[in-house]
Amino acid sequence: MQKLLLKNALLVTPNRIIRNDLLIEGSLISKIDNNISDADAKVIDCHEFIVMPGLIDDHVHFREPGMTQKASIYSESRAAVLGGVTSYLDMPNNNPATTSLELLNNKKAIARKDSVANYGFYLGASDDNFDEIKNAPVKEIAGIKVFMGSSTGNLLVDDQERLGRIFESARTIIALHCEDTATILANEKIARNTYGDDVPFSMHPIIRNRDCCIKSTQSAIKIALETGARIHIMHISTAQEVEMLKNYMFGNVKTRQISGEACIPHLFFSECDYESKGAFLKCNPAVKTELDRLAVSNAVEAGILTTVGTDHAPHELAVKQGTYFKCASGLPSVQFSLLALLEMWRRKELTLETIAKVTSTNVAERFRIKNRGAIVEGNYADLAIINPNKSIAVSKDLIASSCKWSPFEGTRFGSSVVHTIVNGNLVVENGALVSDAAGLALEYDR
Repeated sequence: MQKLLLKNALLVTPNRIIRNDLLIEGSLISKIDNNISDADAKVIDCHEFIVMPGLIDDHVHFREPGMTQKASIYSESRAAVLGGVTSYLDMPNNNPATTSLELLNNKKAIARKDSVANYGFYLGASDDNFDEIKNAPVKEIAGIKVFMGSSTGNLLVDDQERLGRIFESARTIIALHCEDTATILANEKIARNTYGDDVPFSMHPIIRNRDCCIKSTQSAIKIALETGARIHIMHISTAQEVEMLKNYMFGNVKTRQISGEACIPHLFFSECDYESKGAFLKCNPAVKTELDRLAVSNAVEAGILTTVGTDHAPHELAVKQGTYFKCASGLPSVQFSLLALLEMWRRKELTLETIAKVTSTNVAERFRIKNRGAIVEGNYADLAIINPNKSIAVSKDLIASSCKWSPFEGTRFGSSVVHTIVNGNLVVENGALVSDAAGLALEYDR
């Protein structure tokens, strides 16, 4: 049995930050105490480091199967662990879309072979897979994903009657993309009439405006209340949506009926960044005003928004170039999400305890993931070990995602990920990938 001993570590636990030793035996955290000694263990001196629970990113698009020209489970899981992300929940908008358990199990088979991080997968909702949703084994899927806007093909569901049937059919949590398609199309028409083919990227938050998000989120909450469905509204981007979700904070994270997620683009960037980032900041929902960014970050710190994900969505560079309507929406961030959040800690927008909760502990609670998400004895040893005083500049050579671009390129972060441990395996050591040890399928306590 392999053993790792972290000495003199600053541990961010669910209730407090403590300085202690931590012993890993096999895949589990076996002991947290002072002055642990074990002659058989590999010792890692952590006196300069912060040890956080490995991130569980509840919102990634790793593009496989069907779009491996953009990314793959192999490449993006490695980018994830280099950033301290030890587990992920992958979205269903693949080719073909993951709308059946058979297709979901095919993705699991790929991950079992290729993923160095732990993995889970959403089942996608469509206009015609009500039986799949109703009969889905809740211990085998991350949740049901519904695109109430901003999707194509059979994954776009914006008919109220069909949405009601999906909400009634789901026996587990529903993750929602909330944008109103009719509002977007009307705004696109105005933009085309005004600018022709030369729509500036600064129009993105005007085309995909706050009203399109607010209207769709209001609809989602209404249907959830009517049907009793448990919903998690992804990538909240407006102050008004935050205000709506304040009404549903009662109950703990696990048992809330209605909750929301913040994503890295809406926490770190604002509309003033379109001038410098252009297409590299085009994502859906759109990044909006600085006041919206502050509202979202304050809601994370206050516990109104319960989780933080990335909406990691890489595209090959060729389709992120050109004019507004020809440029794909989506951006990669899984490798740098923790470093971005630590910058917010440096700015005193978030505490370390909050970062650990919303990226790991709360994700495990909300999606009922077994034995992960917190630095406690008996949990899987999924850990991100940070040097808070070693800065790092994001260059093209540093980017591990296969798309090889990032909205963070040129950014200097004040912290860096030194080591990443997945299921007790030292997968990243001194900032470099050193192991291909396979991640595990996440298990759900439902």
